[in-house]
Amino acid sequence: MKKILDGFAKVVEVLSVAIMCIMVIVVFLATTGRYTGLFSIPWSEECSRYCMMAIVYFGLMLASRNGSHFVVEIVPLVFPKNVVKAFSVVVALLVDAFAIFLVRYGWMVCSRMLNQGQTSPMMGIPTGMVYMLIPVGVALMAIYFTIHTFENLKDKPEDKEANA
Repeated sequence: MKKILDGFAKVVEVLSVAIMCIMVIVVFLATTGRYTGLFSIPWSEECSRYCMMAIVYFGLMLASRNGSHFVVEIVPLVFPKNVVKAFSVVVALLVDAFAIFLVRYGWMVCSRMLNQGQTSPMMGIPTGMVYMLIPVGVALMAIYFTIHTFENLKDKPEDKEANA
């Protein structure tokens, strides 16, 4: 299971890098064309905005995979190990509760936009599909953060040897 999750995270990471490259190229070309007066790309702002949204929500998942998000560094230094574990369980439960809220209402908003047939003005992309990044990204973030939390709760053999 861990290999599947790590493989999926690698795919998301590569996809995020590709989206970032697309965004940089589009913004560079649009800016260069506008200031030289040779050409304009009317959809460049919309494209870069949607690319940035994708990078943010995919990055949310990638940061949660490593536990880079919801971290307060002082807690493990000040409190005993069992208190830190209790804090991490409470944080994971709060993150998951908030994620359930965002996924539920994000899905409702996206499905309503898709049913109305609303499209973006310049690119003609259904806006419900763009905003689907929110519930999907938050759901993936919650899954990876919960897995990361449970992995950290397990006592590792190195920790027992270090304490002996």
